Amino acid sequence: MSLEWQIALRYLTSKRRSGVISVIGLIAIGGVFVGVAALVIVMSVMSGLQRDLRDKILTNTPHLIVQKYNSEPLTEYRDVLEEIAATPGVEGAAPFIYTEGIIGHGRGRNEGAVIRGVDPDLESQVADTKNQILSGRYELRQAPDEPYPKVVVGYLLADRLGAFPGDTLTLTTPEVAAVSPLYGTVPKLQKFILAGTFKSGLFEYDSKFVYASLESMQQYLQSGDIAYGVAARVADIWQASDVGERVVDQLEGPFYVTTWIELNQPLFAALKLEKRAMFIILVLIVLVAAFNIISTLTMIVMDKTKEIGILRSMGLEGRSVRRVFVYQGALIGVVGTGLGTVVGLVAAFLLARYRFISLPGDVYFIDTLPVEVEPLGVALIVGASLLISLVATWYPASQAARMAPVDAIRYE
Repeated sequence: MSLEWQIALRYLTSKRRSGVISVIGLIAIGGVFVGVAALVIVMSVMSGLQRDLRDKILTNTPHLIVQKYNSEPLTEYRDVLEEIAATPGVEGAAPFIYTEGIIGHGRGRNEGAVIRGVDPDLESQVADTKNQILSGRYELRQAPDEPYPKVVVGYLLADRLGAFPGDTLTLTTPEVAAVSPLYGTVPKLQKFILAGTFKSGLFEYDSKFVYASLESMQQYLQSGDIAYGVAARVADIWQASDVGERVVDQLEGPFYVTTWIELNQPLFAALKLEKRAMFIILVLIVLVAAFNIISTLTMIVMDKTKEIGILRSMGLEGRSVRRVFVYQGALIGVVGTGLGTVVGLVAAFLLARYRFISLPGDVYFIDTLPVEVEPLGVALIVGASLLISLVATWYPASQAARMAPVDAIRYE
């Protein structure tokens, strides 16, 4: 160990108890420790939030939605379906009908709902609803001996309606009307049998979505054999835009494609902005810790003025004195950063494993706090903390290096 390191370690320890870090040094290390731990935890939570929201949204949201301009229905949707499925990069495709309405059960129990008519055989290629069944079963086809078609609804919607698998639900949409001799034009009612409930983990889906068969919705809407669009899933979600362009080029007619990124752009843009803002705010905490290092080293320089003067008079060069305080600041930064990183990673692991923090789903879309540790992000935090700690040593180290031996010991 070099002489500079030995002096740096001696200056950082307590005068009364050798080998024990002084209170001033502990305060400086604590500042770096708190800043780094907070950065690791918060950035892991923000990354986990982005990942969890993306994964849950994509389980029920198609990667691509192909429609005609002016919302024209697809009368030739089977041909369009085959062409989309044959496009390189597409893993599956399925037609759909999408509408909104009111679904009711019993007296006075009515809830707004989003109704999606899908092909039961093809829908599993673009969404994972079949694997999210909580009660009952994923069955949308109407059996010959059953009076009504079937639906699958989100478990929160079923809970609000007080409905269980096997119960009869009533659907009303503003698109379809019937003529009554007493009341004139009134919305047409359609009864469905609740086949099952699903849980996606997203409040928006679990509290509003209703899945019915494409055939039953065609009959209810009296639309004939049409689809409103075709949903598709791609092999690489980050290449959805490129695959969408190939789909449009392959199709003939006024078609356009909407990707999952475009559908959820405001949400992910807000999360990205919030993540950057939190990073900047927490970096300020590390900067505050840097000022602690500056003040700590400055106080040590003032306290060790006589010792520095003696060392200089014995032949220790100014650059060696500078190294003493640079090493001391680096040691504070390394210890504080190391402890903060370890504690932050342990806290992130505990949050991810035990999920002891719950969230209101109607506000945050999710019911637990997700965590994902990004190695690159942790490396960036560690590097930034060490760099700031080293930069913080420049002023007090320079002051100590410029100290003349005569001035240091003049009044001693």
